[in-house]
Amino acid sequence: MKKWEMKPVIYSGDTCLNRLKKLKNEKICFVCDPYLVKTDEFKEIMNYIPINSTLSIFSDIIPDPPIETVAAGALKMLEHKPSVLIAIGGGSAIDTAKGMIFTHNQITEHRINRFIAIPTTSGTGSEVTSASVITDTREKIKYPIFHEELVPNEALLATKLVLSSPKTVTVYSGMDVLTHGLEALVATNRSLYTEALAEKAIELVFTNLELCFKDGKNMDARDNMHQASCLAGLAFDSAGLGVCHALAHQIGAKFKIPHGLANLMLLPHVIKINSCDQKTKELYSKLAIKLGVAQSCLSNDIAVNNLMQAIQALSRKLECPKTLSEMGIIMHHKNEEIEEIVANAKNDVTFQSNPVLLTSSQLKEMIEKII
Repeated sequence: MKKWEMKPVIYSGDTCLNRLKKLKNEKICFVCDPYLVKTDEFKEIMNYIPINSTLSIFSDIIPDPPIETVAAGALKMLEHKPSVLIAIGGGSAIDTAKGMIFTHNQITEHRINRFIAIPTTSGTGSEVTSASVITDTREKIKYPIFHEELVPNEALLATKLVLSSPKTVTVYSGMDVLTHGLEALVATNRSLYTEALAEKAIELVFTNLELCFKDGKNMDARDNMHQASCLAGLAFDSAGLGVCHALAHQIGAKFKIPHGLANLMLLPHVIKINSCDQKTKELYSKLAIKLGVAQSCLSNDIAVNNLMQAIQALSRKLECPKTLSEMGIIMHHKNEEIEEIVANAKNDVTFQSNPVLLTSSQLKEMIEKII
């Protein structure tokens, strides 16, 4: 039996931030990126909060949120006992807020009444998922956590908050959306609902990400990418992810490279190896036809190859490196480091929903291709 349940309530459009005006007589804790606190955008958001609500701010957010930051945030919640938690920022801010809630709920009976997520990047889809990724900086391992308590009650998609995202953030976040869509499309818990969401998200990435790269103020393209991020998040939260994320989590934690870029480096190789499964190959082929990179008269093998080439072509247009060495990253103890990455990836929860059960040798081979 498969279950399809869609949360949270999603508000989008120019006036979606008006939802914050309803937070009367609340104790509100904001979780946000430190740079955001100083911006006009944050001041605008604060103007929506009724004056009879009390506020606290936790802004000690860093990329790839570590356990220590989450613990500090949970202590902040214990101290202030907020009734509402509002996470504003990229995936790191929202994931930190989720980690705070998860930790807080383990150590006290106090519960927040409402959790609102306001993304300022178009990538993780964390605003609509039950997932949070926390990093153990000592062991250099990322741990994905999935729990229904982590799903926000509301997601506010205010596209104007994304317009100032730098090119690299735009591109790597966008490639995370693409990977979410492509992995959810073929994941073991996929359904007709998740396939539809994933296909639309992927289509939006192919038609809009390059436009955002060329002109970050292109409101239509930015809005489409913001919606795509949300669609892909809804898809993978139900369907699952796969080996691309399992490896990217470990590579990102070990070498401190952007998560979306780690995904992108691996993605064509993952598609190729997953295509050994006939049903997965058919899904990739169908997608290639839908994207217009293959015709229905072609074999599935050719269509899948065209899909991989289309991803690589988009990567080149967006000036993305293809290997770790292009980023100046050298493995000084290659065999041991690859062994460690593979072992941790196989313990990653996302590994379980890959459509093909891959061996350690196959995982090592993929890593070798991006060194």
